[in-house]
Amino acid sequence: MTAAGNIAEVRGGRLTFEGIDVAALADRTPTPFFLFSPRQIRWNVETLRNAFSRRHLDTEFFYAGKANSNRWFLRQVQATGINIEVNAGGELHRALAAGFRPDQIVFNGVAKTRHEVRDAINAGIRAIIADSLYELERIADVAAGIGVGKVAAVALRVDVDVPTQTHPGMATTHGGKAGIDLADAGQGFAYAAAQQWLDVRGLHCHIGSQITDAAPYARAVEVALDLIEAAERVTGCRLEFLNAGGGFAVPYRRVVPGMVCDAADYFCSTVQPDDYAAAICDTLRRRRPDLKLFLEPGRAIAANTAILVSRVENQKVKRVRDERGNVIGEERWLAIDAGYNTLLEHCLYDWYYPAVVANRAAEPPAGAFRLAGPLCDGGDRFVGDDGTDWRHFPTTTGVGDVVAFGNTGAYTLEMMQPCNAQPRAAAYAVDRGEVVEIRRRESNDDMVALDVGFGPGSGGA
Repeated sequence: MTAAGNIAEVRGGRLTFEGIDVAALADRTPTPFFLFSPRQIRWNVETLRNAFSRRHLDTEFFYAGKANSNRWFLRQVQATGINIEVNAGGELHRALAAGFRPDQIVFNGVAKTRHEVRDAINAGIRAIIADSLYELERIADVAAGIGVGKVAAVALRVDVDVPTQTHPGMATTHGGKAGIDLADAGQGFAYAAAQQWLDVRGLHCHIGSQITDAAPYARAVEVALDLIEAAERVTGCRLEFLNAGGGFAVPYRRVVPGMVCDAADYFCSTVQPDDYAAAICDTLRRRRPDLKLFLEPGRAIAANTAILVSRVENQKVKRVRDERGNVIGEERWLAIDAGYNTLLEHCLYDWYYPAVVANRAAEPPAGAFRLAGPLCDGGDRFVGDDGTDWRHFPTTTGVGDVVAFGNTGAYTLEMMQPCNAQPRAAAYAVDRGEVVEIRRRESNDDMVALDVGFGPGSGGA
């Protein structure tokens, strides 16, 4: 995804974000914090909508709320007119509270509880995506228990067994945990069509996240259309939609014109929305132009809408020794106030987030540093640039400097946690030139608010 104009640029040697001096903001605002651009949210939605709708007019987008379900963020997405996909009862509650209508919501998830299924049916959402044959039975049973004409609209999520090149934790097909096995899909459609409490509407074939090649989408759609045609022949039903999921890649590494990315490097992507749209829509138009196309982009809408602003709090030099204890080199270390408590995926998936020293943004990044977070855990260190262990910053970078990470709008606010009793970070947005708070910084009292059993006589203070 491209940026909506000059979201982030260097002015007077310093990084600005939507015209705001990032380091100056950090001087008056406790770090770490996230900073969002509503303009970029709108740009991303329109870019995707233009790419797909001009190829397949009957296309609907369901923003993957798991990428960022902050209420301010959801309201920005809702204002663009697209729909939402949720994965839990809490996300369903947030979507409704943000103003999405029930018919704008589809509900995914591999372990939906009976309570969540009941809430989704009662709300009258667009479709519950059934993840297994067992879950189809559960949905039918819950709907029957509600009675009074409550029929559950469902779609079957099928593992179409198309391999993709992405992080193993982000692959959802070809052996992933999600979806009905390909060989069981026919049985699933036959069962759903025979149940009076189920209204089978479509097929879902999401293949993963951060997919840097459009070709797997074309193969997945071909398999999905074969399944739909077979299901319609057997059941006599006419399905309404094919949900091709999301997973469209964001370039985390800097991409320049003419650059060719290693197919195995899922941080480097030159694939554009038009490429994904051509792969999916051309296949659909050739075989089943009557089907609605549902899409569930999350990262592609959220990732490049925010930066994370942190500060260097410690520096040191560590000697590198060989097996005999001889010093063979040195490493310069910087420790910042944001670790995997704030960017969990940096450690969970060794995820790469590009970074710049905001107050030295015009200086050449000639110094090599090991970059670490504040947590009492040896694994709380950031992967380096270009597959190395080192981040390249100006040679004079040290304590007090401000480090800003890009592409931190997706899978960050959702995944923060208070390890070492580090407070969860605040989030702000730049709205018409003004910085507004959209998530307050967690306090020490917030972190113990849910603890119980420390009253008089319990042994607590």
